Amino acid sequence: MRVLFLEAPYKHKAELGHEVLTYIISKKYKTIGLYMAVQFVESLDRIKKQLKEVGVAVVTSTPLRSQHKGQLLGCDVFSGNLQIKEEERREIDAYMYIGDGKFHPNALLYGQKDLHVDELREVICYDPISAKINVIRVEDIRGVLKRYRGALLKFLGAKRIGVISSLKPGQEFVKVSMMLEKKFPDKKFYFFVDESISFNQLENYNFIDLWVNTACPRIGFDDTEWFSKGIINLNDAFLVEEILSKNSVLNQV
Repeated sequence: MRVLFLEAPYKHKAELGHEVLTYIISKKYKTIGLYMAVQFVESLDRIKKQLKEVGVAVVTSTPLRSQHKGQLLGCDVFSGNLQIKEEERREIDAYMYIGDGKFHPNALLYGQKDLHVDELREVICYDPISAKINVIRVEDIRGVLKRYRGALLKFLGAKRIGVISSLKPGQEFVKVSMMLEKKFPDKKFYFFVDESISFNQLENYNFIDLWVNTACPRIGFDDTEWFSKGIINLNDAFLVEEILSKNSVLNQV
């Protein structure tokens, strides 16, 4: 089936309201890391100007899989996905997400899981349509991080690993996932490949000790209730010992 994806930009002027600007000023933030849903990327310069007018500098970028500067995807859950220079990241006092819902801004929280607690930044969510502000922090996903760390620890001792792979464009990492066999020769890997993943069928394979997800990385965080044996993402499987050795918020939950 041929598929055509079209962007649907917001037709009206998107800008920051009085409440959210007042909040930023009250917190005395000097630098904001600014990201938004694709519908609002045309308003990036306007919002940057508003922040500049109240004395706030802006750091933004074109994340790894994005097409536009400032565009945030829900799969940007790793610290390197935003492609921000280290010195710029350290200058950021808080992140701001322009759009609705929590799915996309939560990616900014998950992306901080490898950082030290002193480096954690809150995410100011602002919906320019409803003019509502919501602030989320790493504490809001502490339970998810605790389960994820448990799965990472379990991976070290697991012997039979189920590797879930999708054939969807942008989520197809079958060949890369097979490198796990070379990385961990003491483990037995079973590869499950499909166009669409049916979580409710995975319990049929009760010999699996733990699952590794190679599809959308949000599965490893948002869908853990489907995996009684635990699940981790492919990137973290390759770096599991390094991740667990860090003095990061993930290891302090």
